[in-house]
Amino acid sequence: RFMAAASSTLASVVDYESTLQKVAALAVPQFADWCAVDMVNDDGTLRRLAVVHVDPAKVKLAHELDRRYPADPASPHGVHQVLRTGKPDTMGEISDELLVQGAKDDEHLRLLRELGLRSYMCVPLKGRAKLLGVITFVSAESRRRYAPRDLAFAEELASRATIAIENATLYSELREADRLKDEFLAMLAHELRNPLAPIRNTLYILKQPSSDESLARQVLDIAERQVHHMARLLDDLLDVSRISRGRIELRKEPLDLTAVVNRSVEALRPLFEQGRHELTVSLPPSSLRVEGDATRLEQVLTNLLNNAAKYTDAGGRIWVTIERQGNDAVVRVRDSGVGIAPDMLPRVFDLFVQAERRLDRSQGGVGIGLTLVRKLVELHGGRVGAHSEGVGRGSEFVVSLPAMAERGQPNGEASDGDDARPMPKRKVLVVDDNPDSADTLALVLRLAGQDVRTAYDGAAALAAAEEFRPDLVLLDIGMPGMDGYQVAQRLRKDLDFRDQVLVALTGWGQDEDRRRSEEAGFDRHLVKPIETKVLMELLRELGRRSST
Repeated sequence: RFMAAASSTLASVVDYESTLQKVAALAVPQFADWCAVDMVNDDGTLRRLAVVHVDPAKVKLAHELDRRYPADPASPHGVHQVLRTGKPDTMGEISDELLVQGAKDDEHLRLLRELGLRSYMCVPLKGRAKLLGVITFVSAESRRRYAPRDLAFAEELASRATIAIENATLYSELREADRLKDEFLAMLAHELRNPLAPIRNTLYILKQPSSDESLARQVLDIAERQVHHMARLLDDLLDVSRISRGRIELRKEPLDLTAVVNRSVEALRPLFEQGRHELTVSLPPSSLRVEGDATRLEQVLTNLLNNAAKYTDAGGRIWVTIERQGNDAVVRVRDSGVGIAPDMLPRVFDLFVQAERRLDRSQGGVGIGLTLVRKLVELHGGRVGAHSEGVGRGSEFVVSLPAMAERGQPNGEASDGDDARPMPKRKVLVVDDNPDSADTLALVLRLAGQDVRTAYDGAAALAAAEEFRPDLVLLDIGMPGMDGYQVAQRLRKDLDFRDQVLVALTGWGQDEDRRRSEEAGFDRHLVKPIETKVLMELLRELGRRSST
């Protein structure tokens, strides 16, 4: 009857602490005169969750005994013995001689005798991965002596209680994950809507007859920054997903970390200027080389610098320091901003976690940037840590990467001078079922001196390609009817496009999409929105290929 009642209670578990207290209450007096539940804290210490006896005065006495004479962790019996071994500890009869041996003084002995202990069983609560706690059953007034069948009963109860505890923990974690998911989706919607307002305003301003060239440049700069912000947010989302599934591959090569930091700083300089931040960059006297993926390391530093700018008030200070420490190349990004509360420091790298969600920090992102930073740094064999003296006292993020042997090489990387070359004129076919996307891209290419045609579906693309014979085809993938993969296959096979360059220009950027692009005959796979400099480099690369 007791096991049925206990199982019914455990089946409805939501808060395991209150449920275990109920189980302890059920055990008294049917199965024990005393029942105590001790749970293991994260630091290995014990927390007494419940002590139950039919007489409230004796419960008070037990608490006084525990306060004045806490259990010895080295004791060969009792709760601590179970914690050390993970096995039950029982005593069929507690003699007065045993009480005398265990008492620390006369007062201790008096209290022990007053409790009237006769027999006990300490049973572990064994979880899947660790010991969760101990349930102790004690016989006193009933003078019951626990036997092996009683221990089997107690172990079965502990097993059911353990399952209930783990289910309650999982339920709590799922509930927290669901809360974070809802909060994340709300923040994501907010972050994606925010850039649309200045972009829409830019379009309105440009349509006005009174708009002059100076105003147009000003608002276009604003729109460009917002587009970059949206693209970075979506890229981070996709990268976190890829890394979590082990689907990201680094393109490592020896590189100068100082040059990587310099590029990241320059990319965000408009943001620092906008916030009137005083930026200090301290570089080592010579190059500091690491083996890494330059694009991914720039992503790491850009995220850290972006956070520093966001969470530092106007006029605040940001420091970037690069130095060698032993065998490590260390980058420190420190700011005088809002700081991080002590309870948040261990969690700042967790997915969807933000140290602060205030309306005046609405540009703070959705809590994925630091997760991405940690994962990318770890993929490079490095580590990243966060430090802060508290709210309002700034914060510091430290990235440590394995450094290569020192070489006498100047900071920075030489440019190949391609940007100074005149752009070669080529025939370019732009294919996209979104006319606005196709037409604006065609306009960008025409401004760069290219001969451009557009097509808005697969059949029109094949017809234009056969007539126009382009050198370069920028082809969307997700088109109705005949998709981009099918168009590429037809171009390669039916129209004998062996030397022409086919580039997939699409919103689909997963590894599987890239694999399918390669199989369909594409030379490159670029994810929208494409950077103008990437497009220009593509044209220069086409020029170099034709010249050879």
